[in-house]
Amino acid sequence: MSRRSGKMRRVLSRIFKERQIYHRSDGVVHFISMSSKTQIALAVIVGAALLWVAYASVNVVFKEQIIVAKDRDSRIMETTYSKRLHDAQRAYDDVSELNQIIKQNFDETLADISARHQMLTNMVDRKAAIDEGLDALAKGLSEAGGPNGQRPTNGNRVMIDVAPSEPTPRQSRLSAARKLGAKQVRETEGNGGASDAIKAMNKAAADLYTEQMLLLASLEEKSNQQREQLAMVLESAGVPTETLVTPAKISNTMLAQGGPFIDIAAGGEAAAEFYAHANRAAAAVDELAAIHKALQNVPLSSPLIVGRRFTSGFGIRRDPINGKYSRHNGIDFAAPWASPVTATADGVVHFAGTRSGFGRVVEINHGNGFITRYAHLNRISVKSGQKVSLHDKVGELGSSGRSTGPHVHYEVLYKGKPLNPRRFIEAGRYVFES
Repeated sequence: MSRRSGKMRRVLSRIFKERQIYHRSDGVVHFISMSSKTQIALAVIVGAALLWVAYASVNVVFKEQIIVAKDRDSRIMETTYSKRLHDAQRAYDDVSELNQIIKQNFDETLADISARHQMLTNMVDRKAAIDEGLDALAKGLSEAGGPNGQRPTNGNRVMIDVAPSEPTPRQSRLSAARKLGAKQVRETEGNGGASDAIKAMNKAAADLYTEQMLLLASLEEKSNQQREQLAMVLESAGVPTETLVTPAKISNTMLAQGGPFIDIAAGGEAAAEFYAHANRAAAAVDELAAIHKALQNVPLSSPLIVGRRFTSGFGIRRDPINGKYSRHNGIDFAAPWASPVTATADGVVHFAGTRSGFGRVVEINHGNGFITRYAHLNRISVKSGQKVSLHDKVGELGSSGRSTGPHVHYEVLYKGKPLNPRRFIEAGRYVFES
């Protein structure tokens, strides 16, 4: 080690020999003697300075490159961030737009469903009120029974016998409604909606549409069936329906509407089909309501609800007093003395007093041209102008006037013309039996 260091010193001594630097100033020569150590020290200082300058230069150059690289990276990151922010904003806008579409679709669907539901509710309520009235009428008529008080248990036999058979079977409204509902469901399933939520909502709306269409079809079919049955009841009594029921106009509150024309085609084919069915069903309910209202004032019951015996019919007969043939404009029922004689339908007492040949008599105006007459009463229980309902007591059975024994003479007059009361009582029996 000492040998190597000694060799190094010799090499340095040859390189940095002792030197003298001469300097002449004003004729005077000066010299500076520089030893090897001094030269080495100066060389170290100069080398260090050069190294520092080189390092500083390199550092400046690379630092600028680093700054440029960092600036580039920063711009890249900023661009990437901006792009991601833009994508996020776009996604948010898409979601917002989709939510708006869903909300709009939901609001429109809900409004349509609510409108249809309200329409159906009104029709169902009106139909239920009609059914309740018919049930009450049937129950009231069943209290009197047939002409002799009989209560047959042969179900719909009479109604079926009276009903005319159609030449070809009519397609069921229910079947047609199911086909329309299935078509609406298929159209919904094939709809390329913006999201599964819209598809699911439309599918649920289509299912509800099917149910509503089925309800409409059922309502229309039942209303038509009942209307046809009640029309046959009137026909069987000898009174054509058209003489009592005014042809349907815009009488239904469901149809009494107004406002600017808005084409229902804008709501799609399903909306057009629904409202077409709804109008037809409402018309059917209207017609049923009209004939039900007329039926309430048609005398379909017997004037006696107690046990009685049919003693004389309508038309030509042999007079019970003088034995001559004469015309009898009513029918006679025999029953125990003072049995209650009751109104055969709702109405207003038109006359209550005594008439020649009839004795004590009560006449009731039922409207629509119908008047009923109850004669040979023992006592009158009502006054002229008094309102009466079905089976309200109007008097007591007796034998006043031209009579051979305790009975009630009962007449039905339509627009002043006498009709056979027995046909009306039989028609009433069709109502409560069916």
